[in-house]
Amino acid sequence: MIKSVITSIAAIVVLGCCSQSNAQNGALPDLSALNLEQLTRIEVNTASRRDQSLFETPAAVYVITHEELMRSGATSVPEALRMVPGIEVAQIDANKWAVSARGFNSRFANKMLIMIDGRSIYNPVYSGTLWDQNDLLIEDIDRIEIVRGPGATMWGANAVNGVINIVTSKPRASDRTLSVLHGGNIDEVASERVSFASSNLVRSRIYARYVRHRDLLSIDNASAGDGGTSERIGGRLDWHASNRDQLTFQANLFRNPEQQRICFGYSPSEFTYSKIYGAGGFAMGKWERKFGTSDLALQGYFTDEHRNEIGMKLDMRVADIDFQHHINTGSGNDIVWGTGFRWTSDKVLGQQAYFTHSDHLVSLFSAFMQDSYPLLPAKLTLTAGSKVQWNSYTNFEWQPRVSLIWTPDSTQALWGAMSRAVRTPSDQDRDVQFLYPMGEADAMPLFGLISGNPGLKSEIVIAEEVGYRRRFAKWFSADLAGFLNRYSDLQATYLGEPYLLPGPPAGLVQPFEYVNGFSAHAQGVEASIGWTPVASVRVLGSYAWMQARLHKHGDVMVQPSGGQDWSTPRNTFDVRAHWSATRTWSINAALNGNSTVPSSLNIPIAVVAGHTRFDMRVTHSFGEGLEFAVGGTNLLRSSHQEFYPEDYTLNAFVPRGLYLSLNWAR
Repeated sequence: MIKSVITSIAAIVVLGCCSQSNAQNGALPDLSALNLEQLTRIEVNTASRRDQSLFETPAAVYVITHEELMRSGATSVPEALRMVPGIEVAQIDANKWAVSARGFNSRFANKMLIMIDGRSIYNPVYSGTLWDQNDLLIEDIDRIEIVRGPGATMWGANAVNGVINIVTSKPRASDRTLSVLHGGNIDEVASERVSFASSNLVRSRIYARYVRHRDLLSIDNASAGDGGTSERIGGRLDWHASNRDQLTFQANLFRNPEQQRICFGYSPSEFTYSKIYGAGGFAMGKWERKFGTSDLALQGYFTDEHRNEIGMKLDMRVADIDFQHHINTGSGNDIVWGTGFRWTSDKVLGQQAYFTHSDHLVSLFSAFMQDSYPLLPAKLTLTAGSKVQWNSYTNFEWQPRVSLIWTPDSTQALWGAMSRAVRTPSDQDRDVQFLYPMGEADAMPLFGLISGNPGLKSEIVIAEEVGYRRRFAKWFSADLAGFLNRYSDLQATYLGEPYLLPGPPAGLVQPFEYVNGFSAHAQGVEASIGWTPVASVRVLGSYAWMQARLHKHGDVMVQPSGGQDWSTPRNTFDVRAHWSATRTWSINAALNGNSTVPSSLNIPIAVVAGHTRFDMRVTHSFGEGLEFAVGGTNLLRSSHQEFYPEDYTLNAFVPRGLYLSLNWAR
């Protein structure tokens, strides 16, 4: 490891010395610049698609600021999301994560919509997010906006339990060439960013990022053999074309060769190693124009991705165009409306896993409108809207929302909302054919056959939410949210009658087919606080409690599909503190954990015991843009498990981690 760290340092130094720099003298930004009152006034866009202060937003919203992200020492977005109340985060192996809100967690959490700068990275084939293919330069993230609860009125299908929008920063004239090095026994990261300001109107940056994920541990404390790498280059250009117009262009290329352990039976000892290879990129452009009382935005992007996994090759292309118009009428109505079109083409080939139709062309048309009206000026505001979508699979879907927020004074806000959202079937849900070995039965080989169902309906949730925010002073704030979700037409797996597969060799086949077989009720409470006892210390804490129950439709022989209510711990918590000990030294500590994570698999190994982890990071700034940090993760135990074996992927145990990092802005 030492040799690789030294090599990475040398590479970054050489690259940095050869790169162009428009650096200006100055120190690293003050990470304690914002007090708690200013943090609650941060403007967010994800909840309503217009700039609105977090304090006055009628939704369960949380924002991870750039400063909090840098303090955490996180090398990936899922790691950083551990601090958000109501967000369940579990590392499955060295490259895979399970991230969801308010239940239904899984590797492919199909009820969470993840976006980067408003660009959806929800994979319509796997029905979820491939976090390994969406790595980011952490230092370029301006903030992460998290909306817990349905966001479908603004963002459409699959924003059922929440929306996460990762907002990258705009290139600034003060940006400098940045080199980042992080080396430890879990991850190694090397990044380089070069910024340009050719004029006051045009600013840009380019970057390269390399991440090596080291093998985690197996149950017997040996190497899990699940390591991999992520290689990424990209850039962004912002052009202030006029006083009213701004144009933004972004592009990115990536590849990520990885390895995983897979097992298709019920005995984890019967695993094999399998390689994953992903590659692709995207290009996106956005035009924004401001008028006196309104503004509009037109955004389009094209994604081309390829992935090879477990004998299946996926080629996917997505083209998306989205228009929105925000109007402040002056008579009290604040209206946002828009329309969009998305075209998806994917081709799936394979031997063990394949689709009945190798090519899929899916079209999606959408339109939405939302109006906010002050019933009592500056006191009581009613917001109502809906999104209507037409897709090639389930045709028309409507997703309305109505909310009310009362702000009796500038220190407190009480809000409530009711909404409807849907999760539409994916290509895999409708069309997959997956044959895999399950062991033996009656001295014959036994195979499982998972089949898609072209008649699947959308999963539906009716959500009721309430929340209360209170800023007691500049040094203490609290945020509380409660929810009751009623789900219907949840996806399940129908167990058919076994049949004989002609040889040679002969065997038995147990068929499984996806159906709409369950309904569910979920309820919970989420709370977060911020406390600044003295100017140099800030404490953030969060806690979430959730309970859910499934109800089967009739007496049909079905079992739940992966990622249902049992994959969510009933209790999760996070407490973190930042201490600016001196002008150059700071200490950050985080304690988080959860209770038992149950599973759909009725075997003991699929139940994950509750765990608590403690992370610490000590940072020293040398001035002139040079910062050094040493840290540790999972310090309480030598290793722990965070998720159970799911689908075909075996989980791994996360070891205690130690690392060094260096950030050099010049």
